Amino acid sequence: MIPQNVLELMRCAACGHHELTLGTRREPELVCEGCGERYPMVDGIFDMVPRSAVQKYRYYRTDTLLDMIAPIYDAIAPLMSMLLWGCPPLRYVDMAHRAVGRSEGGVYLECPIGTGLVLGHIRPEHLDGPFIGINSSWKMLRRAQERFANNGMADQVTLLRADPEHLPIRNGVVQSLQSINGLHAFHERQDVMQEFDRVLCDGGFISGSTLVRGQGAVADAILSQVERYGVFPMLRRRRFVLTELRRAMPYRIRHQTYGAVRVVEGVKGTDPND
Repeated sequence: MIPQNVLELMRCAACGHHELTLGTRREPELVCEGCGERYPMVDGIFDMVPRSAVQKYRYYRTDTLLDMIAPIYDAIAPLMSMLLWGCPPLRYVDMAHRAVGRSEGGVYLECPIGTGLVLGHIRPEHLDGPFIGINSSWKMLRRAQERFANNGMADQVTLLRADPEHLPIRNGVVQSLQSINGLHAFHERQDVMQEFDRVLCDGGFISGSTLVRGQGAVADAILSQVERYGVFPMLRRRRFVLTELRRAMPYRIRHQTYGAVRVVEGVKGTDPND
């Protein structure tokens, strides 16, 4: 069941109402007191995608690919990072440690959580606040659920299925937000980044990474194929990605590039001109 301290951080993804209560039906579910939307629990994970949004769900092809590779993702992700994208896998672990440290006992949100591969490198005793992991792929979430059950983190990490464009999280409650290799998978990046900005508290820390074009012929050829089949939206070069970020999150953003991976971080409320 969902911890009470996490439930108090959530809101309805359909109408934004803050009152979510446990339903009285036989199967566990959350019910919005504002619009009546019901969010069922499936295998221990609440499905926070509103039923009204199912028909226009835009992540079908991306989630289909993620569902296909979920069983082997932990094995292929480091290899792809090194051989195709040219980014050392330990870079992501460093990012996770930094983001967890910046949560300072507050709310840590990871979107997308994937299989929990990166967060799984954090020792359970270092998780001292509410930790929430969001993904739209069921199979990725179930792999993360299995990982956290095996390494003793199941009671510390709450997993939710949700649309990243409509996060079921209240305004300004997140202290640290991590989005490793998620920015290139969001079909409406501006909407998602505005959601990230909405849930971050003033002074909150955000970090993430995205694949970018123009960093190598092999990487560009592969990115062209996944874009061609609609798995990811149009992928951009480094400068355009940074422009998108600054438009949605008008504060200072630091950035570096490792191969075809662009790594960014920022603190909400800082001067963008610094």
